[in-house]
Amino acid sequence: MRKGLTLSTRLAILVVSTVVLTAVGVGYLGYRNIAPIAIERTLAALDANTNAQARELSQLVSGTNADLLRVRHIAGVDELIQLSLDPSKHAEGEASLPHLREQFGKRLSHELTVNPDVARYRLVGLADPSADIVRVEREPSGTIRVVPQDELPVASAAAVVRLGISADEDQMLVSAVEIEEVEDRATATQARRPIIRVATPVFTDEGRRFGVLAATIDLRRPFERLTDPALSAARIYVVNERGDYLFHPDGSQLIRSADSTPTRMQQEFPALGKVLDGGRWPPAVISNRDGQRFGVAYHPMTVAGAAPLALIEATAERDMIQGPMLVWANSTLVGGSFAVLLAILLSVTFARSLARPLSDMTRAVASIGSDAPLPLPRNAGGEIGVLVEAFSATMRDAREKTAALRHEKEVFESITNAMAEAVLLVDTDGSVSYENPAAVALRTSPNGITGPNWERSIELFQTDSMTPLPIEKRPGRRALTGELVDRFELVVHVLGSDKVVDVSGNARPIRDAEGAISGAVVVFSDVSELKETERRLHQAQKLEAIGQLTGGVAHDFNNMLTVISGTAEILLDELADRPDLVTIAKMIDQAAERGADLTRQLLAFARKQPLQPRSIDVNTVVSNIKQLLRPTIGEHIAIDTLLDPELEPALIDPSQLSSALLNLAVNARDAMPDGGRLLLETANVTFDADYAAHYPEVRPGRYVMIAVSDSGSGMAPNVLEKAFEPFFTTKSVGQGTGLGLSMVYGFVKQSNGHIQIYSEERHGTTIRLYLPRAEAGVDPTLQTAPVEGGTETVLLVEDDELVRNFALAQLRGLGYRTIAAEDGASALAEVRRGTAFDLLLTDIVMPGGMNGRELADEIARLRPVKVLYTSGYTENAIVHHGRLDPGVLLLSKPFRRADLARLVRAALNRADHHPPGDTTGTDRKRAAT
Repeated sequence: MRKGLTLSTRLAILVVSTVVLTAVGVGYLGYRNIAPIAIERTLAALDANTNAQARELSQLVSGTNADLLRVRHIAGVDELIQLSLDPSKHAEGEASLPHLREQFGKRLSHELTVNPDVARYRLVGLADPSADIVRVEREPSGTIRVVPQDELPVASAAAVVRLGISADEDQMLVSAVEIEEVEDRATATQARRPIIRVATPVFTDEGRRFGVLAATIDLRRPFERLTDPALSAARIYVVNERGDYLFHPDGSQLIRSADSTPTRMQQEFPALGKVLDGGRWPPAVISNRDGQRFGVAYHPMTVAGAAPLALIEATAERDMIQGPMLVWANSTLVGGSFAVLLAILLSVTFARSLARPLSDMTRAVASIGSDAPLPLPRNAGGEIGVLVEAFSATMRDAREKTAALRHEKEVFESITNAMAEAVLLVDTDGSVSYENPAAVALRTSPNGITGPNWERSIELFQTDSMTPLPIEKRPGRRALTGELVDRFELVVHVLGSDKVVDVSGNARPIRDAEGAISGAVVVFSDVSELKETERRLHQAQKLEAIGQLTGGVAHDFNNMLTVISGTAEILLDELADRPDLVTIAKMIDQAAERGADLTRQLLAFARKQPLQPRSIDVNTVVSNIKQLLRPTIGEHIAIDTLLDPELEPALIDPSQLSSALLNLAVNARDAMPDGGRLLLETANVTFDADYAAHYPEVRPGRYVMIAVSDSGSGMAPNVLEKAFEPFFTTKSVGQGTGLGLSMVYGFVKQSNGHIQIYSEERHGTTIRLYLPRAEAGVDPTLQTAPVEGGTETVLLVEDDELVRNFALAQLRGLGYRTIAAEDGASALAEVRRGTAFDLLLTDIVMPGGMNGRELADEIARLRPVKVLYTSGYTENAIVHHGRLDPGVLLLSKPFRRADLARLVRAALNRADHHPPGDTTGTDRKRAAT
């Protein structure tokens, strides 16, 4: 142990210093009672004086603006404006443009005489903003002169024009404070002065913007008046909007030149920096950059909504309390002198042995948490010396461990902050003790609101999004029991919002040095996009599979319906005198027609129907549908339209579009049994690449949108998922087939369009059809050919015997000669034997390895041929990309006699033949297979 007095002995000696402490306590209490009152009164005086000086400067600028507005309306200004715009309008006997400039310059000279703080007036025209029309200025010597036109510098009006060009009539705009360089013509010396520009726009009698009338205020005289001791004994500063000093008490901190670096207010008084960002500043005592304390008041000069400069008034804190404290000091000096002298003697005696080491030790300990800690005293003796040694060893060990922990923490935070997955640390109670930014983002609602912590921000559900996940099943809780959790899927619902996120969770227990579980780490990965992609893929595969099935069924069903409907039509003609049998025949015909409608809807969903798209005016189609809907949906439903007058044409099959809109309207009617509102809306829409990325079947580009909205009952989420599936319906048995929406879906997809459905229970449904835009204008309306027969020879190729016999009977009944073949090989053999015929009427899908298009191609190589195709289902032989090939005629099954007659006659009347040597059939065969 170091030699010296013990600490207890030293403390006993220090009792003597109680006298000093008592004196200091009395002084401090006096200061506490007197100083706040003195400071408060001084700050109030500073604030009032600064506010008055700022108002005086504001009134100077406002008064100058009033002078400008008064000068603008004096006699002769309008004539000056007119002649400046067009000198040719000068009439004989009237004042010339130079004369008007001179008169207006004299008036401005008078205004300059009565306004000693204004350095310049100028009128600038927009026609030539590089020069003033009239300019009057005060020279440094005080002489006022009208500047001749030939002495005006080029581009001198640019700053004024920029300031006043955008203002309204009689509106004042004030510039920021500028430092202007001026030349004293008498002494040929340069000087710099702070100025403010005030500008107001000038308009012609017709209300056109002519130019700008501006004044330049020289701030040197107002600033010099601030040094008047009668105004204030404090130090007064003036700064611009950036904080640069425009006026400083000692004059050494001002802006001297354009390239000089000024001293700013923030550098001398750092606490005032926030006021430049729009903050409010009440008068307060603050420290300058040297640590000196000042009472400071701040007021901006505000005029016309701008604050180009501000005044600061500062008084040293010691000056604020010097007077009151002097009074107090005189009253306590006598009583405290003896105690202070005694305390000084004691402190001198024992400072070297006790006070200094203890003080050094205290300062060193207090500075440990700072960036530059003080060294511990090494010359202390006694108990203090032992304490210094022990404390030094402890601090060295603590610094090393702290540095290691800080490094580990930085590495951990760098890793977790960079992770896209949400990372959580869970303590032994199951509470989240740490979460990375991705975890915070996960539990943040779409409107940016974040709960106080993880547990009170979210709810966890099982993958059905409905069943709450028990606490013991959560990944973190399971990991606390020692379980390793991998790819556990659950649903996160953010409380207070509709944000729902599918996540996959992984969790591991955290063990301490002894192997005991001290917590758990949980990692959540957002798999919402993956889940949505899987759902869409599954839905697309399901609809594709259903489409393949329905397309195949429709082919054979259409063959049967062709015979049934044709036979019913014959029976109706033959049994006209048998009313009882006519009724039966009509029932057969109606049943066949309903079957045909079903097959057409099935083919539309399967995207196998042949479309004949053309450029149409969608607004016209919607308007026509509106007229047809009134008797269909009833008077209890209001029908409104909102049509875009600039709507572009769409490339679509008009008849199929009309059927689709009718189906949507009927569905809307059924959703509003008690009445409501049906809205048909059109608009032009553009899909960008971001939208197409979310819907792979959509191509970026321009589309024509048709929206059908109702105010009905809406759909539940589970119904919405199946809305486009065929035969799915929520209606009662016998009230619907469930093919309406599926037909619309297939038609839009086959037309290279896009369809979206939005619905909420009790809030109605909106279905939007996005149709491909047509490049050409609207096509004229197609005319329907008349029904007539003929005497030509038709080669009929049909594999179905019933359909073949029916078609032969119908053709013969129309007067045509016929040749029948059951497949492509038989028909080709007839042609090679030289059998004459005028028209090839062939089915498209036939057995034997040769379809109808390939048969037509083979015959075309042997002789010219006119072709009419028939089919109830096409396999891309004559239909590509959802539309018929150019020049192809198709008789869709099932068909009636009138349809057969019109298309056979149209095919025979065509001037062109199927081109010989056409190789497209081979390519299409490959595409079909």
